[in-house]
Amino acid sequence: MSFVLLILGMARPAAAWGRLNDSEEPGSVLVFHKFGKGFAFPFAKTEIAISVTCPTDTTCNAMGQTVHLRAHWVCPGKPICNEIDFNLKTTVNGTIVFDPENFGLTNTDTVPKPPCDRGYLIVWVVDASGRPIGFNGLIGHAVLHDGNGFVGGFADVNFYRAYNALPIQASVASGHTIPSPLVFDGTAYQAITGTIYGTVRFPSTLPTHQRTFLTLLTLDVRSNRPNNPTFVDLNFYNESEILTSTSTHFVCWEEFNLTDLNPILSSDFFGHRGLVRSTKAEKVQAPGVSDRTGPVTLVGIVETLDDSLANSAAYLLYNDSKPVATTFTP
Repeated sequence: MSFVLLILGMARPAAAWGRLNDSEEPGSVLVFHKFGKGFAFPFAKTEIAISVTCPTDTTCNAMGQTVHLRAHWVCPGKPICNEIDFNLKTTVNGTIVFDPENFGLTNTDTVPKPPCDRGYLIVWVVDASGRPIGFNGLIGHAVLHDGNGFVGGFADVNFYRAYNALPIQASVASGHTIPSPLVFDGTAYQAITGTIYGTVRFPSTLPTHQRTFLTLLTLDVRSNRPNNPTFVDLNFYNESEILTSTSTHFVCWEEFNLTDLNPILSSDFFGHRGLVRSTKAEKVQAPGVSDRTGPVTLVGIVETLDDSLANSAAYLLYNDSKPVATTFTP
C-alpha cells in the first residue's frame, strides 16, 4: 500500500512548533550516535532498530501504510567524511532491525556495509520519489556488543549496552516536502544544540577493569567532501568540584577513552564520578578545505565498559537548550 496521509487542518507555523527539537518525541529524522562494524560472536557489534508511530497531526491507515526512509552511514574524516546512503522501507506501527553486517535482518532488505569501522547513522523520512518530508513518527535504538578476547570463536566477555537514537522533528506538517540539504534551524527541521553535559564514571582498574568512552559528533557535515575539523573545549569536574580542562578535535565523528584524552581522568587520580561539560564547539579553517567555520552542533553519548558486565552502560548526553543552526549535506 502506498504512502497516504490525511492532513487534519492547516499546518501550524514554525514558531508554534518551537525551534528546538524534543529528544523524547518521535521525529522525522533519527541520529544513531555510534555504530561499529564487525562481530562479537554470536552477535553483530551493532544492531539498529527503527519503529514508526503515527504522527499526532495526521491520520494513518489502520494497517500497511508504507513509510520510506533514506539512511546514511557517516564516517570520521581526514578530512573527507566518507558516507554511503541506502533506502529503507517500513510501515506505520512496524519495526525494522538491521546491522552493518546484514547478520540479523528483520522486515528489511540487506543494507550496504559502511565504508569505515565506526561512525554514526542518520535516517530521515522521504516520499516515494526520495524527497525529504515531514513525518514525526520515527523512534529507534541501537544495541552495541564488544568482546574482550575470544574462546572457541565466541566472545569471552560480551560488553552489552544500548542507547536511544536522537529524534529530530520536522517543522512542517506531515507529508509536506522539505528542501535538500537537511537544514536544522527551526524552519525545515527543528534545531539541535552545540553544548553537551553529562555525568561520567572515571576509569578504574579496581575492583574491576572499567573504561569510559565519549562519542561526539556534529551534523554540520558535507558528505564525501572535505570538512573542517570541529574543536571542542571540555571541562571535567570531580565530586569535590575540582576542575580539569582539556580539549579535543575531530572531523564529523570521534570516540575516545577519557584517559587517552587526559591520563589524570581516572579514579586513581581524580575521583570516582564527575561531570563533563563542553564550553565551545566550532569548526576551524583547515588548509585547502572549502567549508564553513564557526559554531557547530554537538551531540554525543557516554559508554562505560566494565569487566563485571553488570555495570556496562550507554546513555545520551544532555544539552543547554540553546539552538545552533546546522546543515547536513547528503
